[in-house]
Amino acid sequence: MSRISTDLMVRVGLALLLTTLTQIRGQTSSKSEASPHLSLIGFSLEKNTLTDVQEKLGISTAGACSDEAGASKMICYVSEGPEKTKILFEAGFSGGWSRLDGFKVVSGSLAQACHLQCKATTAFRDDIQTSGGLKLGLTRGELIALLGPPSKATGTRLTFEWWSKRPMTKAEIDKQAQTFKAPVTSPYWDVHDIIEVTLSNSKVAEFEVHHTVTY
Repeated sequence: MSRISTDLMVRVGLALLLTTLTQIRGQTSSKSEASPHLSLIGFSLEKNTLTDVQEKLGISTAGACSDEAGASKMICYVSEGPEKTKILFEAGFSGGWSRLDGFKVVSGSLAQACHLQCKATTAFRDDIQTSGGLKLGLTRGELIALLGPPSKATGTRLTFEWWSKRPMTKAEIDKQAQTFKAPVTSPYWDVHDIIEVTLSNSKVAEFEVHHTVTY
């Protein structure tokens, strides 16, 4: 075999190895850049429920911001501080309309299209923030430094989006096999995280975090 043929085979082999490693890394990655922002005042998306929120913050009348079938169930709380900051906790299809799969934090100075009855509380202050530091009042530059470049920008609305995969546990694999009456050939959850931010006077006036897990 010529030296040229041998070199070519080595190069092809290395290329295939790198491709395989890249695919494996992509399949098993469970770390999303949104993960530091999935928790707020002690409640975490996918883990806590609307009931957990009400047990800690008090009963708030559940409602929806859409008339569509399957619309997310939402409960609202408003700070008794001077800024009257609102938090809307959300449970939709991904959370079985029980587990949290989203929340929204809104400045009291921002007009809202969705009018829910909000329960006043002293359980959080106007300067609340996610575990990762996302909060109202950040400048556009501070926001991008925190989250990276937006996936989409339309006027004062910025959207940050991430896709990732998370390995299923054995119990989850067994449950999916029972549900679909077939073996699980790709034992990974598809995780989709979106953070949508509205700016007012060049500062964050509203941010909404959604965490969707599907198979």
